[in-house]
Amino acid sequence: MSHAARRPLLAAAVAATSLALCAPGAQAATKVSKSEKAQNTAIKKAQKSATSAGKTAKSASKDAKKALKDAASGIANAKTADDKAAAAQNGLNVLFGQVPAVLDGLTKLASGLTAAGEGLTKLGDAFAAQEYGVVKVQLGGNDVPGAILTSSDIPDDTNAATLSGTVLVPVPADVTSATPITLLAGVRSGESDGTGPDDPVASAGIVTLTTAGSPGLIIGGGNAPLPATVPITSKANAAAGGAPVYPIPFKAPRVDATPNPFSFPTDKAIDLTDPATLQDFTGAGSGPFTVANPTGQTAVATVTLTVRFNDLTASATDVTA
Repeated sequence: MSHAARRPLLAAAVAATSLALCAPGAQAATKVSKSEKAQNTAIKKAQKSATSAGKTAKSASKDAKKALKDAASGIANAKTADDKAAAAQNGLNVLFGQVPAVLDGLTKLASGLTAAGEGLTKLGDAFAAQEYGVVKVQLGGNDVPGAILTSSDIPDDTNAATLSGTVLVPVPADVTSATPITLLAGVRSGESDGTGPDDPVASAGIVTLTTAGSPGLIIGGGNAPLPATVPITSKANAAAGGAPVYPIPFKAPRVDATPNPFSFPTDKAIDLTDPATLQDFTGAGSGPFTVANPTGQTAVATVTLTVRFNDLTASATDVTA
């Protein structure tokens, strides 16, 4: 039989078979074998497994998408952090670039502070090393209460500190014979010199000194036979290069153990009225003025003076000398 003839017969057979299978009676009459049941069960399990696998795959897909999103966020954060780190590094580079200038500035500041410290130390030394000239009047070798004067600070460049003034000298009624009025000079010093004749604290000399008295008081001495109104003065001192000043070997402390601004230790002073140091105008000699009181009552003498103090051994670099 030819292929063309077979085709209609085959189509009819397929159609008949399909009708038989679709018919209810035929389906009910068909008995399902155990192997088919097992096969159907396996198919259902496979379908469930496939469904579960699909769900799992879908969940994994979601997780993967979230992971990708987190990764992208992490990369963005990392880039931001990297940018910040780069900016910080740039800032550090700028800062490090300024370190040499800062160190140079600190070095200069340290040098300036050192110089300032040295200056303050020198200033402190200069303040502590101030020295003052002091003169006091004695009558018959005894201090006259209150008859004491103090100069300003004696310069350390050999210039003079000069003091001037007038003091009163009570002359008791029992001073009936010529009694000398002497003038002593000393220096209160915080400097290192003033330890003896080879290292005097300063020098002093009388510029002028006169003495006058109340009525009845007899004034003598001085430049006799010249009138008592002629002042006495210190003569040139060859040992001081001709300057009319004389060395004061020992210094007195700035403040005595028992402070008393109206006293001065006699053993630290020199006698400016020593005849050996006074100018002799007449060749007859010169000496301190004297007073005698024949009035029977206390009389008063006045002593008017100007005295210079010089530190002739001052150091140009050591303010304590």
